[in-house]
Amino acid sequence: MTIFDTVTAERRALVERLESLTDDEWETPSLCTGWTVKHVLAHLVTSFEMSVPRMAAYVVRARGIHAAVDRAARDIADDHTPSELLEILAANAASTLRPPSMPPAAPLTDIVCHSADIRWPLGDALDDWGSDPARLLPSLDFLAAKHPSVFVDRGRLVGLRLVATDQDWSCGEGLRVSGTSLALAMAMIGREPALEQLEGHGVEVLASRG
Repeated sequence: MTIFDTVTAERRALVERLESLTDDEWETPSLCTGWTVKHVLAHLVTSFEMSVPRMAAYVVRARGIHAAVDRAARDIADDHTPSELLEILAANAASTLRPPSMPPAAPLTDIVCHSADIRWPLGDALDDWGSDPARLLPSLDFLAAKHPSVFVDRGRLVGLRLVATDQDWSCGEGLRVSGTSLALAMAMIGREPALEQLEGHGVEVLASRG
């Protein structure tokens, strides 16, 4: 199975999970600060709804990529119903689009982590609802690398040794931080609730870095 096969499966699984949500559940605050479940779904379809030039215009107007991503997600959420957003994600589940200069692990990380951003507040356990934690290996390697600053704040993982407890994966040197692959991934991108799922002397350090 290729990385994009996994991306496809993750997108389809999220669509299936969200098809039965009530109106109130769509307005549930996600783990992404300031975004509801609907906003996160809108973000996940942004690359299918916006051309590169249009997104570039958002970046210029917002004076930064993070503000542009936020504005784009809100506009797409305002312009579509939840059902329409689900249809867009389902129709593009097999897409191999990825950000310029980013590896296939980038869209995998996007769908895996944002699915957790949605599903955890909806009551799904963070025990990794996927069938095989090995499918997250590309994301763990990607997040632990030094280059994906758009996902992981620079310096966040310095002096820490990350160890997965559900498969053979580790990275870094220093104080130990251990947990399931999904919990590690969510903690690496700064999701505070994931810290409660981790163990080791490095957890306090990671928590102090926001």
